[in-house]
Amino acid sequence: MDGGKRLVFLGLWGATFACMFGDTIPQSFQPLFLASLGISPAAIGLVYNIRNVVQTFLRLFAGGLSDALGRRRVIMAGLALITLVPFMYAASTDLWLPLAAMFVSGVGQSIFFPPVESYASSLYPPEQAGKAMGRFHTSWAMSSVLGPAAGGFLALAYPDYRSLFLLAGVVTGTSLIIFRVMAGGGGPERVKPVSAGALIRGFPATLQRMSRNRRVVAGSLSVFVHAFCHWGIPAYLPLYAAGLGLNEAAIGLALTANALVYGAAMPLVGSVSDRIGRFPPVIVGVAGSVAVFALFPSATSVYTLVATNAALGLCAALEFPISQALTMEALPEEERGTAAGVWGMMMNLGGTLGLFGMSFIVSTMPLESVFYFCAVFSLISAVVLVAMRGYFSM
Repeated sequence: MDGGKRLVFLGLWGATFACMFGDTIPQSFQPLFLASLGISPAAIGLVYNIRNVVQTFLRLFAGGLSDALGRRRVIMAGLALITLVPFMYAASTDLWLPLAAMFVSGVGQSIFFPPVESYASSLYPPEQAGKAMGRFHTSWAMSSVLGPAAGGFLALAYPDYRSLFLLAGVVTGTSLIIFRVMAGGGGPERVKPVSAGALIRGFPATLQRMSRNRRVVAGSLSVFVHAFCHWGIPAYLPLYAAGLGLNEAAIGLALTANALVYGAAMPLVGSVSDRIGRFPPVIVGVAGSVAVFALFPSATSVYTLVATNAALGLCAALEFPISQALTMEALPEEERGTAAGVWGMMMNLGGTLGLFGMSFIVSTMPLESVFYFCAVFSLISAVVLVAMRGYFSM
């Protein structure tokens, strides 16, 4: 990678880091804030799911939109919308503004991540897709290490959650500056001139074309499994830990342990998968999740909760970037925005259905049942992925 590409990659990495750092500062106390507004645990899961539902429908369209309009324009628009979200939370007094904030977050993340992921992957040779995605995703993984812990400790010193949401918005806004200065310049981008209507009309054909690519199918199913189970953690871990009598700092440390292992493992896992193939790390991650989720209800102290979340972070690192590398390398560079959109759509569909299932469970059963539900789903998914092993090969 030459100096110019390195600067662009650092700009993409830095903008994503700042954006997700601000986004994760409220993670340890956001469900508690929603509960303080009178929202039930089952409804909190549904609030979180608004973002997932939006992304399920928009990710594929956004990937094609970035191919048509240019990555840099779409990335800037996504960052602006994500920056708005914490300020909306700060002004919330009932259920409706958090719902609107989650909708805006879903739109922002939908139009930000597919183009920034395809942009980052295009800076590396095609055979190094695993390394590219592993290194890029350390940006938000590292921010997720710092964000929950920082937010948890700040909540102890400044228990007014609204002021912390304002701080999170300011931090998120720095991503616009970083991207514009380091990665937003340069000459005109190569784009495909196509109208929004044409993109929408071409949606069924795009899905059909992608579904004929076995590696896209394997990558999409792998990330679906990951999101179905792992995306419930930010919504229900804080409620579970608070029920054990743990404070926001302890909750932040548990979330940080997950992200720390996740971020540290991703670059190594990505490079290893370039050499040994995509299937081994994915199946180890899914199979490992079975055991970790089954043990989760036994974690009743801050130490065991931290250890369990760290193990879950390792499982996620084995699943998440590898599934995306598998999808990216299956298509030529000019279609990687669309590939990222397909992969992201399946990720958000998994998260959506998983949270719907978890919301139903906590409305009828104890909160611990959520983790057993995830263990059973991971076990079934591991069996399915083993049966599809041939889909992971060239």
